[in-house]
Amino acid sequence: MENKDFEPQLVQFLKVDIRQYPAKSFNLDFIQIQGFTVASLLAYSYHPDNQVSFRAAWLLEHVCIQQPALIAPLYDTFLIGLSKQMHWGTIRSYTKIAMLATDFKTAVPQTRDQEEILIEQAFNWLIHRECPVAVLVNCLDILCNLRKNNPWISTELKEQIHHLLKNPTPALASRAKRVLKKIA
Repeated sequence: MENKDFEPQLVQFLKVDIRQYPAKSFNLDFIQIQGFTVASLLAYSYHPDNQVSFRAAWLLEHVCIQQPALIAPLYDTFLIGLSKQMHWGTIRSYTKIAMLATDFKTAVPQTRDQEEILIEQAFNWLIHRECPVAVLVNCLDILCNLRKNNPWISTELKEQIHHLLKNPTPALASRAKRVLKKIA
């Protein structure tokens, strides 16, 4: 979706009007009433205004948490755009969606190429100097989830976790220890 395709009333909703609603009301019916689809929320998450981008991704995250099956139809598009997203708030929501897509309870069937894209991007975020803790911990879970088909991940993930634990926040320490137990 190019900038010219962004509808002003939907941008206005994401920028301002969404604040009128509690997050617990965010579901598929809600987004459809507002004029969005799951695919259009993904497109709006690439809006040049970081606030619009973040709120579109956040709304998409809430809808996907409630109905993980909605991830599959947009998964290819989701993966293709991962490396292009530069807004950490939006990336946090993306990593939550990727956690759902890779969790054994809600997993999206993935091709080898799709797994490789997600693995590469998760490691890239994991080693990025400015990566916020919320994204880091989600990447740990994504990679942990993908280790079954990619056994080499366990070794590399352990090394990354040990590096991250040199100066952890409480949230990072907690999640890292939980992931280490899973991959031990």
